Amino acid sequence: MRKQSIFAMALAFTAAPTLANEILQANPGPTNNGGSPNWGMFFDLQANTQDLTVTALRTASQAAAGAPFEIEVWVRSGTALGGPASAGAGSDPSGWTLLGIAPATQGPETNEISEVIDIPNIEMQAGDQIGVALVFLGAGPRYFGTGSPPYGIYSDADLTLTTGDARSQPFSPSGSFFTSRELVGEVHYTTGAPTCPPDLNGDGVVDADDFFLFLQLFADGDPRADFNNDGVIDADDFFAFLNAFAVGC
Repeated sequence: MRKQSIFAMALAFTAAPTLANEILQANPGPTNNGGSPNWGMFFDLQANTQDLTVTALRTASQAAAGAPFEIEVWVRSGTALGGPASAGAGSDPSGWTLLGIAPATQGPETNEISEVIDIPNIEMQAGDQIGVALVFLGAGPRYFGTGSPPYGIYSDADLTLTTGDARSQPFSPSGSFFTSRELVGEVHYTTGAPTCPPDLNGDGVVDADDFFLFLQLFADGDPRADFNNDGVIDADDFFAFLNAFAVGC
């Protein structure tokens, strides 16, 4: 592929399309279980029929009403689910990427749902399955589930949420593993192509953090590194990202 055509493609990618804002409701609660700070909640997202971008969510925590806390947002290609503590995707850091740490505020009730949390964007192409881990800092998670019920599945025409597992020591074969433990809250997303593909961490700025994140995604063979959308991650994608990075947003 000629570099000129790649540059034209990058310009086309950065043109802002019309986006639709949507909300997928997860378990409505109330919560009936919870963990401690530094625990992780794991769930899967599936883009059903079109490209979309997950932009925000609400989730329950053990924080006091109106109190601040933070969540680390981790993603991987494929499922995040499965156990026990010594097995499954959540038992090992391999394949996981930290998108960033999102500030959060508890809603008006202790042990219940938060206000809307603006998370780093999770870009998904139609058919993608992305595993997500939320690691809670400053407050433990709250969720729905006791014993070993089946996973909760919540879906609309665009997005499917499969939830979920809880781990007391995320990305480690130690600690406690519980399933299913469902996300209580909602997932916010926009449909259509992303407005700024080189802004990989979704912070609104195209900078060195995005460059190094692309290098990691490219090395891992992550679908988000497929910048020319041909289903193959190769040198063409690297040049496409470089040109998009140079153009910015």
